[in-house]
Parts: sequence; structure tokens; C-alpha cells
Amino acid sequence: MAIRSREPGDLKGQLWLVVFSFIVPPVSANSGENSDIWFPVRTHNPFLQVYGLPPFQAGTLVGDGEYRYNIGLDIANHADAGQSDTESIIIDGESYYLTMSYRHGLTHWLEVGFDLPLVAHSSGFLDGPIESWHDFWGMSNSKRRGRNNQLQFNYNNQMSGNYELTSQSFGIGDLQLTAAVPLVKANEHGDVAFSVRSSVKLPSGNEDKLLGSGAVDVSLGLYASNAAIFSGRDLRFSGFAGVLLPGGGDLFPDLQRSTVAFGGAAAAWQWTNKFSIVGQLYAQDSYLNSDLDELGGSSVQLTLGGIYRLPAKRMSLTFAIVEDVFSNATTDFALHFGVRGYGGK
Repeated sequence: MAIRSREPGDLKGQLWLVVFSFIVPPVSANSGENSDIWFPVRTHNPFLQVYGLPPFQAGTLVGDGEYRYNIGLDIANHADAGQSDTESIIIDGESYYLTMSYRHGLTHWLEVGFDLPLVAHSSGFLDGPIESWHDFWGMSNSKRRGRNNQLQFNYNNQMSGNYELTSQSFGIGDLQLTAAVPLVKANEHGDVAFSVRSSVKLPSGNEDKLLGSGAVDVSLGLYASNAAIFSGRDLRFSGFAGVLLPGGGDLFPDLQRSTVAFGGAAAAWQWTNKFSIVGQLYAQDSYLNSDLDELGGSSVQLTLGGIYRLPAKRMSLTFAIVEDVFSNATTDFALHFGVRGYGGK
């Protein structure tokens, strides 16, 4: 594995935000439970997940003296390759992200928390089942031409150097510290909530093993939530837009952009008393100045799944499937599993 010096990159490109509006009637809210509806997923691209993109979150905050936690496992299967006149990339393998997330209502106007990931990259085991699934539905396996279940993360750039990871890696990823303040509280104005969320990502992961970026990243975003009634049951919405400011990392410092816009929108319908159906879209601008879509492309990530609330407990189980919508900058296929809970006052 080698990282060589690089020429300065051209940081031109698009900067765009996702705009989401809320025009539905309000219903009553419970801050501890309703702040924890969405799947806390991020980008799974092994070269891009090292940056401090915040997880998908809501505009509703945890109340004063309340807390919530989430233990999530994301399994991402990669099968992609690209080439230009000066660059080439191969992303083949699997990544695993076990993340402990915690949010606490420190006061009525301040929520604090953290996201601590354990990250592993390996050859994996899902290539065969995914190919069979694609064959069953008549979907293309054109990106899956290499040997099954191998680990090969390789990037070559004639101007700025090379990166290669072919041996399994495992360790602590980059820790994110979070803070949020409410602009409009749900319990004051129906169920409409607006908040400002920020995060600081610390370089606790090893960048040589694709566990971190080696830099401090900062994000800031405006988040909103609302709700309606559909077929007699809660239908909840969330949307946000923000900007990520990556620090001077050690992975691709000369290709790195100074700002990354991000945004998202989601809806969750309470199908039964214990089960909700959730759909999310998470969009990001490009992180790196590269002609390859796998590194330099904007992306939209679709997450579909469900939440099952355990009887008589402040806990729930979650499951979701994650797919890219139109860009190679997101991973080919990912699964999300989670256990979450809330408590306090």
C-alpha cells in the first residue's frame, strides 16, 4: 500500500442543496421516540466514508433530560470499476460499519451526542447471493466480472499517486461529536420542528487502512420535521440541507474539495401499532476532484426498510436495504440492521 505526493487538483464543480418543504397538518409529538425514526446511514463508499458526513437525522431533538441510543450494523458490498485518461479505480470487496450512536438532552435548548464506529474491510461473502438475486430479477451483473469474494480497493492517478488496500483491515473509525439547538420546538407549534445540527469529526481512525481521513471535519445543517395522518395512522416527514467542511486529510489531500453540500428527505408511515415503513433519500455533492464517478461524482442514496417496536419497551428493531439511485459514488448494495431505544424523563 502506498500513498505518493500529488499535484494540486482543480476544485471546480457543482454545489447544490436538496430543498424539502413541509405543508401537511400537524399531530402530537413525543420527542424521545419521534426523534429516532430515521435510519442513521451515511455513504458506504470505502474511499468516501472516511469523511465527516453526518448520519441521516431528524429536526426533532431529544428533550431535556431524555436520551436515545442506536447500535447499527451496515454491511456494504462493493463491485465497481472505472477508468479515464489519467485515472483508474477498482472497488471490490465488503465493508462493515458497527456504529454506537448516543444523543442526550442536556438542557431544553441543547442536545449533545456522539457517533463511534468500528470499521472493517474484507473480501466478504455476499457476491454469490447478490449475483443470484440480480439474475432472478433480470438485473445486470456487468460490474461483477472479477473473482468472487476478493478485497481490492485500488486507485491509480498518473498525476497524484496511488492507493491500494488488498489485506483485511479492522479498527476504530473517526469519532463524531454532535450538538444541536432547536429553532422551533414540536411541542410549541404542533409537530413542526426546525433545528440546527452540527458535528465535529476527529481523526481517531487509521487512514492507511481506510478507517479514517486523518483530519478534523466540520458539518452544519438545517433540519426540519413534520407529520400528518394517513389512513388513520401517523405519517412523518423529515428534510435537511447542510454543508460539510473537510479538513486537510492524508488520503487524497490534493484532490479533496473544500466544501461538500448534502441534503435529504424522508417519509415514515406507521403501518400498524408496532411496525413502520420508512423511505429515505440522502444526496451529497462530490468529495474529490476526479473524472471518475466512483470518486468525483455526486450521489443520491435510497434507503427502504422498516421499524418494529418491541412490546412494552422503549426499544425497537430496524432493517433496511440501501441502493444507489444514479451514481457510482455510492456502493452497489448495502444492508442496515439496528437496535435503538430511548429513555429519561
